[in-house]
Amino acid sequence: MAIYHCSIRIIGRSKGRSAVAYAAYCSGTKLYDKEVRKAYNYTGQNSVVHSEIDLPQNAPSEFYDREKLWNAVHEIETRSNAQLAREVEVALPCEFTRQEQIDTVREYIMKNFVREGMCADWALHDKGDGNPHAHIMLTMRAIKPNGRWAEKSRTIYKLDPNGQKIPVIDPTTGQQKIGARGRKMWQRETVPANDWNDHSKAEKWRAAWAAECNRRLDRQHQIDHRSYDRQEVDKASTIHEGHVARKMEREGLVSDRCEINREIRELNEQ
Repeated sequence: MAIYHCSIRIIGRSKGRSAVAYAAYCSGTKLYDKEVRKAYNYTGQNSVVHSEIDLPQNAPSEFYDREKLWNAVHEIETRSNAQLAREVEVALPCEFTRQEQIDTVREYIMKNFVREGMCADWALHDKGDGNPHAHIMLTMRAIKPNGRWAEKSRTIYKLDPNGQKIPVIDPTTGQQKIGARGRKMWQRETVPANDWNDHSKAEKWRAAWAAECNRRLDRQHQIDHRSYDRQEVDKASTIHEGHVARKMEREGLVSDRCEINREIRELNEQ
């Protein structure tokens, strides 16, 4: 039975994360991180069955090399708490053939991320345990027409409710401040250069993944990104088990997460 899973998280330097290291893990390759002068080797990982990089039109062709791509991200993101990448992890329906799984992920990425200007590095993992899934790494900056990174934010004039610029008031005179060359000074504010971090985008991307899968699933196996409560269905939602819990079960152990899901499914059947 097709299941729905789509999680979105940020890979940030503030938590000691490396985009290069995570790209190496996702793709099952060996990549060198210039920032920390360290190589990350995941070539022994046998669960990667497909990987590729999809780029927007203006991106440099050298970014098809993931080592160059993510080192370029580390280079442009200089702040100690910088957001380096966004990861979207999706569960793939077991009903799909391998090619259908690849095509579904690729079309989802092209429609929702690459067309908006993000570089996407993704890989499909399948250990044969009934949990095929894809890791999608996305850049946090767009690419400008000249092939360079765009800014994450920009400064604009603050406007009052009538859409008029708000002056900077000198507390001493009570009059509008005058800057260099006799220019009047106006209040400014910093705003994001894009809406990729808006909560509404996460909801849109989650819905889009369900829609992309449902295009290829028959009516009986349709999935829904909404919780049972939001669907007004009288069922309890299962929790995401993850590969660690599934590995424990294969080795004859009992995973708490798998056991919780078995109880939930039994109650739902009742």
